Amino acid sequence: MITAFRPGPDRERPEELLGHACALVRLCGRDAAIAAVFLALVLVGTVSRLAAGLPGAVALALLPVLAGAFAVSAGYAVRSRRTLLAVLGEVRGRTGAPVDPSAPWTPFGAATALDARVRDTELRRLLAAAHRCGELSWLAVAWSAATAVLFLFWWLATAMAGG
Repeated sequence: MITAFRPGPDRERPEELLGHACALVRLCGRDAAIAAVFLALVLVGTVSRLAAGLPGAVALALLPVLAGAFAVSAGYAVRSRRTLLAVLGEVRGRTGAPVDPSAPWTPFGAATALDARVRDTELRRLLAAAHRCGELSWLAVAWSAATAVLFLFWWLATAMAGG
């Protein structure tokens, strides 16, 4: 588990900043995958239950709550990904550097390397964005778990209604 990392002025090397940002981005991807699995299971379960026949009135009344929680979780997962892509695009636009996990920070096509101050500023922006994406992806996981619990209650309501 990665804990919060608060870089101070000139105490860390650029490799450390980039390493922390990459670790957070990997965790975001893992969290998004976990949320996607939960949401896929809920979607398949809901669709298969509805395909078997319409449930009772109580179960139909609970369906919008389930759909709302599903939408919130999916929204957080999408926002996490879009935030990361937007920040990477901004960094690439400001520096001209290939912003790819497998590419070095110093751009190949540039005649000169990035100034150390500019590089550190951009790395700190990437780290801040990675923290924000981590928060959003964790919220996606939390909401997907809540959606799974709500699905269980909805399924029980359909079973109790005799459907």
